[in-house]
Amino acid sequence: MRYTFGTSQTAARRLQEISHFFNPPAHDFIVRFLDKTPEGALDLGCGPGFTTRMLKQATGCNRVYGLDRSEEFLALAGKQYPELTFISHDITKVPFPVHADIGYTRFVLAHLKDVVKIINNWVGELQGGGLLFIEEVEDIFTDVPVFNAYLSANRGLVSSQGARLYVGKLLGTAKYEHDVVYNESVLLPVPDHRAASWFFPNTVSIWKQEEYIKNNLSEADCKNISGELERIMNDKNENENESRITWKMRRLVVRKRSHGLH
Repeated sequence: MRYTFGTSQTAARRLQEISHFFNPPAHDFIVRFLDKTPEGALDLGCGPGFTTRMLKQATGCNRVYGLDRSEEFLALAGKQYPELTFISHDITKVPFPVHADIGYTRFVLAHLKDVVKIINNWVGELQGGGLLFIEEVEDIFTDVPVFNAYLSANRGLVSSQGARLYVGKLLGTAKYEHDVVYNESVLLPVPDHRAASWFFPNTVSIWKQEEYIKNNLSEADCKNISGELERIMNDKNENENESRITWKMRRLVVRKRSHGLH
């Protein structure tokens, strides 16, 4: 797995800000489907551990594992959350080094190829009757020109690597080898300044390194997008609650079939 948006300290801080917004609804999403405390839980593509901690809080599970192959992120996660277990592993490869009856992933499949096969493999690694929770972007709606310009560039960047930024569209209609017990989308409006604070760091870090960006955006374009995002980001005090951008999130819960059940 390749982190399109990097594994630096800047990338980790960006993921932390994103988690502040998306973790509370994710927590509630998971809790809705749990009728008992699971024996073990896996955070697939855990990054710096922010989602792993949320998974621990949502499940109340004593054995919570974060799997990732970024040594930078794993070091940060282990330092910040020593009560959790983080393991270096390429999540596109099975078998996993540990097993559990709950799995969770968010904003990971958008960076991978053959996502349906990967999901089937992940569910297959769970205990019988285990649940895999998935949250991915299906679309992002906005009428703010700079947001659209940024998203268009990143959509092309991810596509150039053989993946889909809005992979939720595919996940919502795909056929799986296991039982889909929930398949819905939810709209999450995001304050403009928060969205800009998630977008801006990429324009001054990974955008400067990616050949796709260099080949498709001029230096002036990048500077203009970055500058406008920084302005919106810093408008928090004046327009703290203004939201002109909405994430459409695809949520899936897939259950592993127990032996003998079809």
